[in-house]
Amino acid sequence: MDPVSFHKLRQAVQENSAPAGSLEMFAFEHRLREELENCGLFDQVEVGCTSDPDQFVIALCRCDAQVPPWEAGYRLERVWAVLRSRSAWEAHAATITEEVMEFEAAMTLPDGTHFLTLHVVALRHPATAMEAPSAEAYAD
Repeated sequence: MDPVSFHKLRQAVQENSAPAGSLEMFAFEHRLREELENCGLFDQVEVGCTSDPDQFVIALCRCDAQVPPWEAGYRLERVWAVLRSRSAWEAHAATITEEVMEFEAAMTLPDGTHFLTLHVVALRHPATAMEAPSAEAYAD
């Protein structure tokens, strides 16, 4: 889903349901950390909670050296499928460049009256960044 459509859907669910409680957010944060650490995509993972309704649970990750950001975005959808498996409703969007992948998601809890939001940013591993050619490469 494109980010603009996602943001409209997320706003609609925020206006028509209540934020999840702190216990639900803490449990989701814990599950997200476990899934991200165990999925084999990342060599660094930081997860936390905020009071921002657009991103109650956040994660900052660094892709493993063998994982480009586009692959992390594609495979993160599978992680999201596990996390939202009991959700009454969900929507998500990913924005991917050569250097970064942003994954935004929203879901309602199984009761259908509370929502959670997620924002994951995954950065390309520095070892996979392309090096600029040296001046000698252009010398005749």
